[in-house]
Amino acid sequence: MPDGPRFDSTTDYYAAHRPGYGDAVIDHLRERFSLGDPGTRVLDLGCGTGELAVPLAANADEVVAVDPSPAMLDAVRARAARAGVETVHAVEGDDTDVGHLDATSGPFRLTTMGRSFHWMDGAATLDRIRNVTEPSGGVALVSDDEWLTRGTEEWQDAVYDVATGYLDDLPERTGPVEYDRSWADHLRDAGFDDVRVESVGERRDLDADAVVGYVLSLSFCSPERLGDDRRAFEAALRARLDDLDESFTYERTVEVTSGRV
Repeated sequence: MPDGPRFDSTTDYYAAHRPGYGDAVIDHLRERFSLGDPGTRVLDLGCGTGELAVPLAANADEVVAVDPSPAMLDAVRARAARAGVETVHAVEGDDTDVGHLDATSGPFRLTTMGRSFHWMDGAATLDRIRNVTEPSGGVALVSDDEWLTRGTEEWQDAVYDVATGYLDDLPERTGPVEYDRSWADHLRDAGFDDVRVESVGERRDLDADAVVGYVLSLSFCSPERLGDDRRAFEAALRARLDDLDESFTYERTVEVTSGRV
């Protein structure tokens, strides 16, 4: 998992403009892993600003939300407070700390990772998770579409074009990508059973504020990376969006890949 400071400058934008995963995903996880039973503990690894940790808290006695960024953890605590949730415990750490997180309170029913597994040492992380998971429990990798580089809409091309004028070494804009090995393959290789993939699709409509905020939430377009060019970048992007004179709509798929120990 990357060092926390890498994401510190994105935190406010991440909390405000990264979409959550939706009720259908939370319902699926609750039913799949029988969350809500007395004593249920959930680990949310690479928790970001709590998009999974806080809604999952309604289905667990405790959610341990782990992230290397103190700023992200402060955002988790703020999100939990707004939701009136007192059972989310924000812990500074990363995937190498998983082995001792159950030392005082017992194993976890479920470990979730939302938009974070790709930052980790996959095989080693999954091995650690297996060792802190209770019988019949499991792991769920939750992901969605990163539209700046993977989207296919013309307005997304325009946003990317503006970004290239201010930032070097942007990830290539490729559209959808097929990988040789899926998250499901990783789970099977790590010894997880009953591996399943569930997808939820939705159409999202953004305004200019949401487009700009999303871009600034990305590690490769962060305010820290933009530095002194940030205000000029934002102004140029808003001007380009105004010129487009169209709605900023795209199709999003949230994918949940899960397996049991």
